[in-house]
Amino acid sequence: MSNPMDKPDKILPNSPTSTPPMHPNVILDPSIQGANFNQLLQNRGIRFIHSRAIPCPNLSNLDDNNHIPNCPLCDNSNMIYYSPKEIIGSFLSNSVEKTFEFNGAWEVGTAVCSFPSEYADGVQAEFTMFDRLLVPDYTVRLFEKKTYRITDGLLQQLRYPIEKIEYLIGVTNDVIVEYILDVNFTLDNGKIKWIAGFAPTLDQVLSVSYYANPVYVVLHPLRELRVSQQMINGKKTAIRLPQQLVVKRDFYINKPDTI
Repeated sequence: MSNPMDKPDKILPNSPTSTPPMHPNVILDPSIQGANFNQLLQNRGIRFIHSRAIPCPNLSNLDDNNHIPNCPLCDNSNMIYYSPKEIIGSFLSNSVEKTFEFNGAWEVGTAVCSFPSEYADGVQAEFTMFDRLLVPDYTVRLFEKKTYRITDGLLQQLRYPIEKIEYLIGVTNDVIVEYILDVNFTLDNGKIKWIAGFAPTLDQVLSVSYYANPVYVVLHPLRELRVSQQMINGKKTAIRLPQQLVVKRDFYINKPDTI
């Protein structure tokens, strides 16, 4: 007869009411499975167009870093963007802080986005400061003030390529004058194309409310280098993990034209 105070010497069988163990007896592979998170982003994220940034070299010299005024290469943003490529990502958090200015609003808040370690074609995705992220499937409403001036082709450019104009007005003799799509103007490759004979008067100030695809600028990654090791065929292999970026949507990031 065993003493009830003796240490148990056998494992009792499970009963229908037994609580399953919280942890497995053996952890087969404790690696961080970055591929699983990549797949989650692919299934639940949204499309971004990622363009890489490089400083514009259109300078008179490097001694004073004097950038050529009205540079036609970078639209006076001092950055040239190249190699646009589609990638799927997701917003993890978003700030709504704004600073309101005379002609628009500065987005002083930031957002955090998560992106996979690779593009859809398997090429490693690299992000760095000032890279640009455009959201092609969604639009946001913006507003601007412009001055009408006669240009070649009667074209007028806004800060972002226009997807839709909601309301475009000027004032004549203290009376609001609304300009109508297909009557006073059309849209041509994201710009306003005025119809001859129906355009505003020279130097008239216009207010325009329009929709455009939001553009975000990468401020910095949350981590400088996200890497880990994973057991592949019994061998430790270095892998890149999904990335988190701090980004900012700025109303004034493109050419500050006055037309």
